[in-house]
Amino acid sequence: MEFMFGCRGPAVWRFILIVFLGFWSQQISAQISVVPIPKTLAEGSSVLLSVSFTGRIFTFTWYRGETTQNRILLYVPSDDPPEKVSPPYVGRVRGFPNGSMEISGLTTSDSGSYTVQLQTESSQPPTATVNITVSEILGKPSITASLSQPVEHRDSVTLTCGTSSTIQTILWHKERQSLPSNDRMSLSPDNRTLTISNVSIADSGSYRCEVINPVSRSTSDPYTLTVYYGPKNVEINPKGPITKPLKSQLTLDCVTESDPDPNYTWTFNGTIKGHERKLVLTDISFRDQGNYTCEAYNPVTNLSGSASVYVTASDTSVPSVLTPGAIAGIVIGILVLVALIAASIYLFLMKGGGKSNSNEIDMKENTSNPRTDHRNPSPGRNPASQTGEEVNYSEVNFKPNAQKPRQAKPQDNKTEYAEIRRT
Repeated sequence: MEFMFGCRGPAVWRFILIVFLGFWSQQISAQISVVPIPKTLAEGSSVLLSVSFTGRIFTFTWYRGETTQNRILLYVPSDDPPEKVSPPYVGRVRGFPNGSMEISGLTTSDSGSYTVQLQTESSQPPTATVNITVSEILGKPSITASLSQPVEHRDSVTLTCGTSSTIQTILWHKERQSLPSNDRMSLSPDNRTLTISNVSIADSGSYRCEVINPVSRSTSDPYTLTVYYGPKNVEINPKGPITKPLKSQLTLDCVTESDPDPNYTWTFNGTIKGHERKLVLTDISFRDQGNYTCEAYNPVTNLSGSASVYVTASDTSVPSVLTPGAIAGIVIGILVLVALIAASIYLFLMKGGGKSNSNEIDMKENTSNPRTDHRNPSPGRNPASQTGEEVNYSEVNFKPNAQKPRQAKPQDNKTEYAEIRRT
């Protein structure tokens, strides 16, 4: 018995090996693979689900999904025609003898898995499954804003990239550049919305969103975000105080930083003068002198600002304003004049007033004969004696410590002559 087993042992093992190799060869021949050509699929295009199989194929069937329930195509080479297509794929699907299937006129609804089952010499029909993704041709997206008139440092605004497409990627751009790094800007998880908190003037500009998938990309029209602000830094040109000659003209210009442009109101000493940016004063008179105020009001931000300037009218024939140098010259001239007057009074008192108090006046009176020869008047005599009138002659001598003489009274029809000598 042992001998027989020993003799038979090699034969048994050879039989087992042959059976195993045959089964293994059948498994090798039953291997199948399917790949889509091309791999990237767009709406309206076609795809070939290519089957690779080394054995003989008697017939094959394609199904939608990963099961053998939703049949698309039955291909029997011996039939005429060999293929039987199920609705709704009629006119869009065709088969090939090697087990491959082509689908044309793809739509996004064609995305998914497809399974092929082969009838071969193998007792176990080989099957394979493949997945495809059909991407749509992206249309142009559009941007909408949550707030049409955001105000600086007061509002927040959200921009939304609107599209009806099933997209994979959304990118945002400002002025055709990537978004600036800013803590106030944030994107939603799918990048569909861009939120800007506490907007500022720097956020104003042109924004675009771009949608991208494997087969196409599209960019929105620019959306211009305007951040409203102001008025800021209100001022009047020319700057004051302003002095203008009489009958001249003056234009006051109110300038400010504001968006939108503000409403202007000019007042003169509290009275409204106009509502334009510029106020023109013509034929200036003294009645135009006073304080001019410009108030700028932004109806969107509900903010306002103002500036004032004082205008003076001057008569060019009379200097109305003395320069510091002129004032200093006048003061110096007055001081010099006062000093000269004071010096003159002092000298007068020192030279004239003291001597008159120390002189004695001695007056002598002489009466000349009325019959004196008129033709030979004595030297020193009063010429009035030549008229035949009686002449009184007085001689005055100044002597120290003398009493002041009394003045003689004039007589009628008499001429008095006085001679003063200093002794």
